[in-house]
Amino acid sequence: MTMPHAIQGGTIALTLFLVGSLSAQVMPPPPYLEIFREEVKVGRAGAHVQTEAGWPRAFAKAKIPNNYIAMTTIYGPTEAWFFEGHGSVAEIEAVDKAIDASPGLTQELDRLSQADAANVNGLHALLARHLPEASNGPNIDPAEMRVWEITIFRVRPGKEGSFYEGAKLYQSVVQQAQVDAPWATYEVMAGMPGPTYLVFVPHKTLAEIDPAVGVGAAIQKAMNEETMKKFGTLSEGFMSVENLVFRPSPEMSYPPAEWIAQDPKYWGRKAMATAKPAAASAQAPAPKP
Repeated sequence: MTMPHAIQGGTIALTLFLVGSLSAQVMPPPPYLEIFREEVKVGRAGAHVQTEAGWPRAFAKAKIPNNYIAMTTIYGPTEAWFFEGHGSVAEIEAVDKAIDASPGLTQELDRLSQADAANVNGLHALLARHLPEASNGPNIDPAEMRVWEITIFRVRPGKEGSFYEGAKLYQSVVQQAQVDAPWATYEVMAGMPGPTYLVFVPHKTLAEIDPAVGVGAAIQKAMNEETMKKFGTLSEGFMSVENLVFRPSPEMSYPPAEWIAQDPKYWGRKAMATAKPAAASAQAPAPKP
């Protein structure tokens, strides 16, 4: 996870409804998320996983309780996102101090950052806070989720009300459809031009993102012409809407022990070592004179 030392302490993260100290169970989203968004170079995804696997090993060895979850894009730019949840900004600061105080840990993180520089084009560090009023009952077991949708709403300054009104309108449509469609909304506090909102939608399978079947179809059916017109009017307050689809990467994650105990085959997965190429002399002997 390549990043400046100043933010390495709270570095890494955890997905949406995950958090550093949370165990695997039905629970609400954390009040705050640190999010680290890495642009992975083309052809370097495998090497990136290998390098990133060093971070959880380093934190576990130092016994730092900053559990986090990594995710990579299925649809969208080739990126890896890391999510670390916290109860407060003060808690983030406490984790930073614990990392700085751990003998040798800062040096190891610096070494890993330098190695990872070959795999990424850039890094964006974000801080976001949960907005319960713009969310929809997202009390889930995050350890069971295998696909995540993240929709990025960039709103025109002064038009924040359009986003909140749109969230309320969509909540009413879901209630009318009588389906279980949880999501959690976060407002970006720092790290991106604002106002920006991130909406996280969990899924157990990729098929669940299909709007033509299941929950998606029920919601579409509940949309009448009047509702669609209201959404059209509210969308004038948005500068852009971007939808990305992710899958968790257990190999790059630092999940709580309870998650591993719940599903060891999945959350206990480790990055496979990359075989080193044989020496040139062994691969192709020099021709005899």
